[in-house]
Amino acid sequence: MKSLILFDLHYALNNKIAQSKLASILELDDDFDALLLGGDNAELSPDFQNHRILFESLKNRFNCKIGFILGNHELWGKLLNVSSIRLLYEVLPQLGKEYGLAYLEQENLEVKGTTFVGTYGHFDYSFLRPGKGITIDALLRGEFDAGEKKIIWKDMLYMDWEGKSDEEICMDLVKGFSHRLTDIPKRKISLSHTIPSLSLNGHPDSPEQYFMEAYSGSSLIGNVLEANGGYYHFCGHTHAKATATIGKTKVFNLGSDYDLLRYIIFSSNKESPKAEEREVHFT
Repeated sequence: MKSLILFDLHYALNNKIAQSKLASILELDDDFDALLLGGDNAELSPDFQNHRILFESLKNRFNCKIGFILGNHELWGKLLNVSSIRLLYEVLPQLGKEYGLAYLEQENLEVKGTTFVGTYGHFDYSFLRPGKGITIDALLRGEFDAGEKKIIWKDMLYMDWEGKSDEEICMDLVKGFSHRLTDIPKRKISLSHTIPSLSLNGHPDSPEQYFMEAYSGSSLIGNVLEANGGYYHFCGHTHAKATATIGKTKVFNLGSDYDLLRYIIFSSNKESPKAEEREVHFT
């Protein structure tokens, strides 16, 4: 079984680099049994045109099962006057269904004896480091004064959770992820858009990073992997490469960025699974 794993494509029809990234993917010579999209797949646009182009292009090129989870950019509901809750649980899952894609937030994807399990994940401020000058009040505002510039975390501007807190959303998602991951045979691979451990942030320490890393994920995801993780877990979101081992699970933050396509070709057989990393730079 061979699968292609992609994160943080941020596809947008009006972005030349994003178009080049998609073209590079479509030109791959390999044939796959599964293709997995790890969130921030496309930028939100009227009538979800960016998502439609991405989904249709991948579906037409690759004759295989496709599964996807969402990323934080895909949940900026205020841009389209729709709540993040509806995007997460109704609108984008239904759009994926139109193109025959499996939505891993609601169902697992089984391919030739391997089960793929996924979640967006969100954040719950469990990565806030005491004594680094960042307060929970600043995080809830989404603003940090970094001296010469002010950093704005746009999730706090554009997400709408219909009155639920970030902690509640994160806990709900991780509970579902844990349930879908438990009691699966040994050959299971998982994905989350946000990271399961602060060690997977991938960026060097700085006041700016102390602020942004609090939005990068949740230790709750790591706890699930510690208890029930499979061979591999893949994540993204921070746009910086990192690796770690949680329990018995090898974890890869692919570190794809706006001008960098980094992807995994994952192979699994009866003896041992293997994750081969490839990358393409764009200018």
